Amino acid sequence: MNRQHTSLTISEATAIFSAATFYLVLLLWFVLPIVRAQAGLHPATHWYLIGYLLFPPMIVYSVWQAHREGADTVAEVMASLRVRPMNQADWFYALGGVLAVLAGTGSLIAAWFILAQLDLLPPVETEPWCIDMAPLDGRDRLLLFLWAPMFLLNIVGEELLWRGYVQSRVNVPNGWFVIGLLWLAFHIPFGVSTLILSLPLMLILPFIFDRTRNTTVAILIHAMFNGPAFLAAAFGLLPG
Repeated sequence: MNRQHTSLTISEATAIFSAATFYLVLLLWFVLPIVRAQAGLHPATHWYLIGYLLFPPMIVYSVWQAHREGADTVAEVMASLRVRPMNQADWFYALGGVLAVLAGTGSLIAAWFILAQLDLLPPVETEPWCIDMAPLDGRDRLLLFLWAPMFLLNIVGEELLWRGYVQSRVNVPNGWFVIGLLWLAFHIPFGVSTLILSLPLMLILPFIFDRTRNTTVAILIHAMFNGPAFLAAAFGLLPG
């Protein structure tokens, strides 16, 4: 079958992000309280279970859209969603992207902390209201085996959809910036602090994808930023 990538308008991209955001809101408002009400569940598992409901549909939708465009094999789906091996330039962008996101996020946290000390802002909250990131002790660390597959689904699901499918098909000047704003809006349900601290990642990652057109680079940057931060919290390595 001949493969032909469709083009998405800004309105169509906005509709996809809006649908995903609406689904996230439903999960947080209606499913999360049910999960939290279950006795015996460790608080950390609440978000894990929400993640298992949130991210797989992103992968399914991305693959389905690629198939609709004529991608019939795994290799064709990967090519349609811009997943390919990284070359030297890709590695350069990936490393630079991770460092830029870390520097930007760290600068925001430092600035917020200073302003909070001056009573100009409330204390910075680095933990979203819906995610328990308290350190895991003893046998509770075995819960990381439940977290790891969800984390993989999170990173791969978001990047296949936001970058591999949507952004690669939005062909307008500075489309990366629009995608960054839409991705930022997707995080509104997590709260204002998360929204502000996510700004560097939300803008730098789409910009780098615009330069590389390689979803693998986006997956690596997203994973290298979120993964170590979560593990540091899980092992109690972050300041309280």
